[in-house]
This record gives sequence, C-alpha cells and structure tokens, in this order.
Amino acid sequence: MKRNYRILYGLVLVMLLALLLGMREPAVAQSYRFEVPELRMQVYVQPDASVKIEYDITFKNLGATIEVIDIGTPHKNYNIGNMSASMNGVGLNDIRKSTYIDTGVEIHLGSQAIPMGGASTLHFEFTMPDMVYQDTTRKDYASLQITPTWFDSSSVSGSTAIWVAIHMPEGVSADDMLYQKVEFTQKALFQGRAVAVWNWEEGRATQEYLVGVSFPQVGMDRVITMTLIDLMVKWMEDNPNTRMIMGLIQALLFGVLFFRFTGGTGCALFGMLMVGLGVLIIISPLAQLVALPLLVLLVIINEWQLSRRKKTYLPPIAQVEGGGIKRGLTAPEAATLLEMPLNKILTLVIFGLLAKGILQQVEDDPLKVEVAEPFRTLANPNLKTTKARLEARRQAAQDLKTIIHKYEDGFLQLLEKHPGKAVKDIDFAPAMQILITDTAEKMKGFDLSDTKEYYQRIMERAWQQAQTIGEIPQREEYLDKYLPWVMMNDNYPTVLTTGGYSYWPRWIRHSRPISTGGGGMQAPIPSGSGRPVAGGRTTLGDVGSSFAGWAQATAGGLAGAIMPGSLKVPGVKGGVVDLSGVDKVTGDVFEALSKSSSGGGGGGGGGGRSCACACAGCACACACAGGGR
Repeated sequence: MKRNYRILYGLVLVMLLALLLGMREPAVAQSYRFEVPELRMQVYVQPDASVKIEYDITFKNLGATIEVIDIGTPHKNYNIGNMSASMNGVGLNDIRKSTYIDTGVEIHLGSQAIPMGGASTLHFEFTMPDMVYQDTTRKDYASLQITPTWFDSSSVSGSTAIWVAIHMPEGVSADDMLYQKVEFTQKALFQGRAVAVWNWEEGRATQEYLVGVSFPQVGMDRVITMTLIDLMVKWMEDNPNTRMIMGLIQALLFGVLFFRFTGGTGCALFGMLMVGLGVLIIISPLAQLVALPLLVLLVIINEWQLSRRKKTYLPPIAQVEGGGIKRGLTAPEAATLLEMPLNKILTLVIFGLLAKGILQQVEDDPLKVEVAEPFRTLANPNLKTTKARLEARRQAAQDLKTIIHKYEDGFLQLLEKHPGKAVKDIDFAPAMQILITDTAEKMKGFDLSDTKEYYQRIMERAWQQAQTIGEIPQREEYLDKYLPWVMMNDNYPTVLTTGGYSYWPRWIRHSRPISTGGGGMQAPIPSGSGRPVAGGRTTLGDVGSSFAGWAQATAGGLAGAIMPGSLKVPGVKGGVVDLSGVDKVTGDVFEALSKSSSGGGGGGGGGGRSCACACAGCACACACAGGGR
C-alpha cells in the first residue's frame, strides 16, 4: 500500500507542476533588467460595457537591449485589431499574442528598441469588451474592477509612481461614485465627466494594484449580469494561486477516494483519471469549482459505506458443502471464526490464560498480567531455540494438568517480552495474526457455514443455560467452566450480575477479599485451594464495580491493542471494487511491448537486451538482461 501512496504523491506533484507552469505572472523577457519610473493607466467606461484602456509607461533600461515588451490584458477576449502603440511618439505596428504570458500581448519595438542606459515611454491603447458588471449590492449600480499590468520581479528594480484613473460615463456625478476595496485618492472632473483616481508615489511595478468603482447605470446601454457561481468563477480566474492550492487539495481528495474505493487497486486507471482531472482543473475554473464539494461529498459517502461494511480479518476460506462441522475449537478460535471484534477475542485469550493459571493478574485498572514462573522461558539460558521454549511451556502445562494451545504461545511470548506493561499498551497483532491464520487452516475440508452455525448455537446455549440456573453455587460452578462461551454473547452481563449476585471468576476469587452478605470482609482465599467462595455472594455495590462491568471496561480498553489495519489478510480487499484486473491488463501490455521491442530483426549473435515486466496492484517491476556487444 505504501507503493500506492508513493505513486499518488508523484502524480500529485506532476499535476502541481502543470498548474505552476500554467500560472505565470505578466512580465517581459527574463534576461531584461530595467526600472519603471512611472506607470499611468486611464480607463474610459463605454456604454456597451467595454472599456478603453490607455497606458503610458516609462522604461529605464539597465541591461540588454529591450526589443519586446509584454503587456497584460484584463482577460483573453481582446482584439489585436483595435490596439495601437507608440514609443516616444513613433508608431509601433508589430503587436502579437504574447508567447511569454498567458493573458496579454507582446509589442515588438523594432527601431524603437531601448538600449542599455536608455529611457523611453510606451503609449499603448486598446478596447476590452465585457468589463462592466451589474453591482451585486445595488441593482441600479454598475461595477468595474481592474488591475494595471505588472512585471516580472526578477527583471524590475526600484520604485514606480503608479497612477490609475477611471473615467465615468456621461451623467454620473463624482458624489455618486463608490470605491471598492481601495479608497479613492481623489475624485475629479475631466472634460465634464467624473473621474476616480488612485495613485501610489512609491509603488512597485511588480505588484498587483486592484482597484474598483461602483457607479449608477446612467448612460449605460448594457451591463453584464452575473450569478453567484459566475462571480466565484471570475474570482478563481483572477486568483491563480488559489486555484493551484485547490487543485492540490482536489488531487489528494481524489487519491484518497479512489484508493479507498478500490482497495488500493487500479493504479493504471487512476493515473489516467488524475491526468484528466489535472487538465480539467487547468482549463475550466467552473469544473474545478464544482469538483471540490463533489469530491468532499463522495469521500464522505465512501467512508460511510466502508464503515458500514463488516470488518473482515479472516482470509478466504473455501466453502466445502457437506464437509461436516469442525468441532473442538476453543472459544477464542470460535470467536475468530465468527469474526467477533478483535478486542473481545483478545479478552477471551487473556482471561483463558488467567483461568488456567498460566498468567497471573498484577493490577486491575489498567489490566496488567505477568507470565507465571513455570512458563517463563525467555530468561532461561538453557532454552535457546523457539522449539525448546515451546516444549518447556507445554511440560509446565502438563505438570499443572492443563494445556497450552499453539496460538497462545504468541501471546505469552509478547507478555513475557513486556513485563510490567499494561495489556492495552502491547501490540498483539503478530499473535492475533497466528490465531487467525491457524483458525482458517483448521477449517480446510469442513463446511464453513455449518461450522459457524454450530458455534453460534453453542454460544447461545451457554448463555441461556446460565440464565436458567437459579441456585447461585450451581450457576457459579457452571460459569467457572463455560465463562468464555458465555462472554461471547453480547448480553453476558445479565447472567453475571443479577439482583444482589455478582459473579467473579476463580482467578480473582483466589486473590481478592470477598464481601459477605452482612458487609464484613473475609480474608482472601489462598491461591490454589481450588475451593470457590461459598455461594459466590460477591458484590461491590453496583454493576460498574462488578466483574461484568470490569470485564466490559477491560475489553473496551483493549481495542487499541490490535489495529485491524495491521493484520495482513491474503486475498481480502478493503475497497468496494477490485480493479486489480485493470492493473494486470496494463502489466500485460507492458510485457507485450517489452517482448516486441526485444524480438524481431533477424539473426545475428548476442548483444540484444530482453526485458520482462510484472505488475501487481499498483507496483510494477521490470528486469532487463544485458549482453555483450
């Protein structure tokens, strides 16, 4: 799975690079060095919602001869046919679509090229359509926002006196004008028309100075109306850095969605879809705007669906119809076969070892246990191999007339490696993996569904039988024998604590003061006496302090001791669909290409190279055999 995410991160970086390449700032050629002492921009609002823009920009050359100047335009719907330019009053006739900036034109200076140390003033004027919009705050007002062109910060030095003037349509008074974002430097009248003016005496020609004005629609034949979505799209078009960040977030969301949905398969398809998503994001701000909430929604829906699915940790088990029932499984093995929660299975294992005396309880909360002395093998210098340690534990178990199951060795080894550590803080995933694998192995040749039903009935019958026993001594004796099977039922607390009776298992009764009915405390019964407390009338006041309450709390605390994702389950996919077939087809294509490239061409001696590729999931590996030449 780590390989999958490395591929995901690589594709995200490629997409991010594409976004960066598509979002450059207006600038002149990179090798130029110059100052811009003054930049003056005049904008004349036209009745048809267009504007006429006039620039007067002074350049002082500090480096190589300036032969081309790039000027940014407000949007891409310009018409070079209505553009005109001059340098120091001499007309310039070569104006082209810029090859250096995304939205703008390049003006070739020809004979008016600016030599090193020279200074010249460029006059450039053109008309831009669709610039005046319906004001979103006042229905009878129009709105215009505009930014003077700016230049590459690597080429420009010094400060710039920047002056921007927006000339209102006829009939608009100066008092009717309202500024947006940046307050007017002054309001003026020019040739009978109101003018909004901004100026920065010590500005920077490398910065964006966005200005805006709202004004009555007097004298306007049309304004552009925009919906909220239109405004958001325009905002995204005007903010390429925001689009880049959104694109990265969308790529990550798509990666999480895809790999969670497919269980880490289908990387070939993922790569193609990622490229498509990247292209869509670059060319369509609207698509990018729609994609973000859609991806978030799909991720939420997918995670919700995955959370509702049963968590599978058993490897696939072949269903053998009529193969019979596999009898003789222990309670933890039966719970594993029924795919009960892992913390419940761990609780059954630990309580089973405590009941057999192989473990000894050290603390209640959090639960701490230690391996009983006869079963400690790691510190014994005479037991150097795993096999020797296993045989020593089994011999100790025989001496106590009990048994150690194969899967219990893994748990004992981990507990012995971490003395004094709370059970909940030990990672039991390796031992649980052995239990799961062994349980699945035992089912070979047996009928899976019949076996599950068999142990489901045993579990239900154990709980029901415990409920029907009215006499406390008999109930206690029954629970001592069948406690693990009773605890497999989710309703087990109802038979462990009823009325004034509260059951405590034998390993606790042998080490804890027991309350008599009259409130006095008996001395602890010596361990190994084998005699249960008469009547088992143990109560500590309420269910929360009973064994049932403690067992539930302990099992809950063990939830973090085994993470389902840490278990490697062969053949089990975590997603909704499995696209490994797509990966196989891709691998076959690569293999065919490698064979075709190494084959053919006729005879001859050695010296060729042959390659073979194999793909599994998202990981592809190629091996090439070299030869002499």
